[in-house]
Amino acid sequence: MEEVVELLRKTMSEPVEPKDEGEKKEDSKNGIVFTEGDDQVDPVLLGPLISMGMDERLASKALVCTDNKSVDAALSWIAELGAEEMEALCGSTDHGSEGSEEWEDCEEEDDDDETYYKMVFVVNTELSMGVGKVAAQVGHGALGLYRLLRDDLEKYEASTEEWEECGERKITLKGKDSQELVALQKKAEGLHLPTYLVQDAGRTQVAPGSVTVLAIFGDDQAVDEVTGHLKLL
Repeated sequence: MEEVVELLRKTMSEPVEPKDEGEKKEDSKNGIVFTEGDDQVDPVLLGPLISMGMDERLASKALVCTDNKSVDAALSWIAELGAEEMEALCGSTDHGSEGSEEWEDCEEEDDDDETYYKMVFVVNTELSMGVGKVAAQVGHGALGLYRLLRDDLEKYEASTEEWEECGERKITLKGKDSQELVALQKKAEGLHLPTYLVQDAGRTQVAPGSVTVLAIFGDDQAVDEVTGHLKLL
């Protein structure tokens, strides 16, 4: 985590040079120049990210990978990056660097409509659990779901390996109550997505059997059909 924070600080202090390629347009509202292409970046969403001090190339990649869904979705995608991934995407201000080559490789992968996978954890906010308790329950959900995936390699090996190779993305969301978590699990199972519902032993903070976290694994599009309307925790 300290490495990621340090990299963010570094990118905030480095100037960003405009790209030389492609036809460019300017968003009059935000004064942002962007390049037209197959993977266009929404300047309305890019503006707030840059105003936070985010590296323009990192922010643009996050928006492309989240289909320009929202600022929150882009921030969540960035938060799931490892230190090495972030450094590779930010690269240096020299656009002929190895970092920029990795950026181009990533864009080529996007053009090929590659499928990306993620784990999502829906936390039961009705229980008002402390931060440590939430962390422990999400941990239970991650381990439980991962064991389920590893127990059925014939079905999940390929998708699990793809998830592991692409940074093992994990996103935590807010759920209203246990009823909503159960309903979301049923919807996910209807789409043939593997799930794991955490029920606490009740040793601290919550009653025994309390539904604390729902974990779901699958490709981005399928998982978003279930949890796309929920807010980040």
